[in-house]
Amino acid sequence: MPECPMPLIGRDLLSKLDAQITFKNGEVQLLIPESKAVEARIFMLQNAQRPEEEIPAEVEDAVTPLVWAGGIPGLSKLAKPVKVVLKSGTKPVRQNQYPIKWEARKGLEELIMKCLDYGLLIECESEYNTPILPVKKQNGKEYRLVQDLRAVNQIVQDIHPVVANPYTLLTSLKEKHKWLTVLDLKDAFFCIPLDKDSQAIFAFEWESPATGHKTQLTWTVLPQGFKNSPTIFGNQLAKELELWKKENPEGTILQYVDDILLAAETRGECLQMTISLLNFLGQGGYRVPKNKAQVGKETVIYLGFEISQGQRRLGAHRKEVICQTPEPRTVQELRAFLGMVG
Repeated sequence: MPECPMPLIGRDLLSKLDAQITFKNGEVQLLIPESKAVEARIFMLQNAQRPEEEIPAEVEDAVTPLVWAGGIPGLSKLAKPVKVVLKSGTKPVRQNQYPIKWEARKGLEELIMKCLDYGLLIECESEYNTPILPVKKQNGKEYRLVQDLRAVNQIVQDIHPVVANPYTLLTSLKEKHKWLTVLDLKDAFFCIPLDKDSQAIFAFEWESPATGHKTQLTWTVLPQGFKNSPTIFGNQLAKELELWKKENPEGTILQYVDDILLAAETRGECLQMTISLLNFLGQGGYRVPKNKAQVGKETVIYLGFEISQGQRRLGAHRKEVICQTPEPRTVQELRAFLGMVG
């Protein structure tokens, strides 16, 4: 897989898929064992592109413009800086940066500079260092920054994952829930600050394509690829949503990490809940991509399922992946396949 078709964020997917990253002829290759092929397809399914959605005028006119994802990234106003706890007896991780083609460094430069401008990245001098990888996006032009944090993940204490099971989560939807809204938070992990004493752990080397100057940079927010980011973020958002629920007991709200679903009996109730939640999120420091929001719909796509009147069905993308998936040959592949078909 010379080009990775999925964003490597959230849990450490590289480790989860037993992936190996190699460099050959100046290209980055991501190799996934055949036994993990089914799981890889599931991850790709979660990131399948959907057509842009339109926001009803009565909703757009009633919400703070701050909530819509734009140039300025979000930052939770209630989240406390996260302290990362290392396992006892561990030593700093020092891994050399792999050679990166000038073209790829040039492709990452704009993203790096934006992160520096907004304070998501800062210059540092750290005894830690892990490599970054430029991965082409599906359009074949832009690059995605991927940091290989597997070595760091091995020396960090685990946090018991309390991320909801998506299948159990969806059972709370009833037939009366005819009107739905789905919101996906933008760069969710970046909304949670890192404690200053924990920032150096995630340092990496950056070479300017313009000057060739090398420096170390590190994150001031939860990095993508850090194994505890999904649990830490999910817990924080859940706490904040509880505050919203107290003021909005009507209807139903589901949360899976950074994906939120609202369900109501009437369209009016659904839109009012949506307006209230969008304003709550915007004022709390979160951002929502307008083009991904599914607002006031009778049928939505949520966690890869087509949801309508409390029932879940396999979405078109999920059906396509299932049809293309080879017949399971091991118990592990069978379990992954059964999970995919729901």
